[in-house]
Amino acid sequence: MNKLGKLALAGIVVLGGTLTYTAPTLAAEVGSTTSKGDITFKQDDGTTPTTPTDPTDPGKPVTPTDPDKPTPTTGPLRIDYISNVHFGEQVISGSDTTYKAKYDEVLTSDGVTKKYVPSYVQVTDNRGSNAGWKLQVSNDQFVAGANELTGAVLSFKDARLNSTNTARPANFAAVTLSGNSVNQDVINAPEDTGMGVWTNTFGTVTGQDADSENDSVTLAIPGETKKVASSKYVSTLTWTLTDTPD
Repeated sequence: MNKLGKLALAGIVVLGGTLTYTAPTLAAEVGSTTSKGDITFKQDDGTTPTTPTDPTDPGKPVTPTDPDKPTPTTGPLRIDYISNVHFGEQVISGSDTTYKAKYDEVLTSDGVTKKYVPSYVQVTDNRGSNAGWKLQVSNDQFVAGANELTGAVLSFKDARLNSTNTARPANFAAVTLSGNSVNQDVINAPEDTGMGVWTNTFGTVTGQDADSENDSVTLAIPGETKKVASSKYVSTLTWTLTDTPD
């Protein structure tokens, strides 16, 4: 046998050695049974409001510092928080003037660090029905005693929704309130949207100090409107949450 034949034969022997195989012994089944997993739900009674969340960083709790912050509603579908709108002290003007609101001051989760965020409203839907909801707002005119800021117009624009959830409702880019007006749509959450916690901000933050102003929340006052010095004019905004979306 020549050298090439010997090499080929040697390769077959080695290959044959590597293919040696022993079949495993199969386990015999001797029986089976079943177990269960279960969960029971109860309705959120809504007596404890959801902690206000950072509208610019959803899911992170904050503590608003406004001592006169609005009272939250109750129930599994509820309004957790609404910013008051402060325009501060302004010099009287006889010309048409538009004033910008202050940002909303909150404390971050450490309870110490101040942060300024746009004016916002927070809604929680823990009903579990996925039926949807609608948020509307109306107001009366700014008054100080018997004195009214005739013709004053409060505007919210550049609305932005935020949540850790993804089933997004629809918001309205601008809301205009001229006093004694009918309900204006703010958010509409059709069926299968708006579950969980949602914030709706107006504008973005351009400064982190107490004097920073939000040009997305404004109060326009005609120059000819009578203005009484050293008087605080107040408007009451009524926010209405219903379970009847469009």
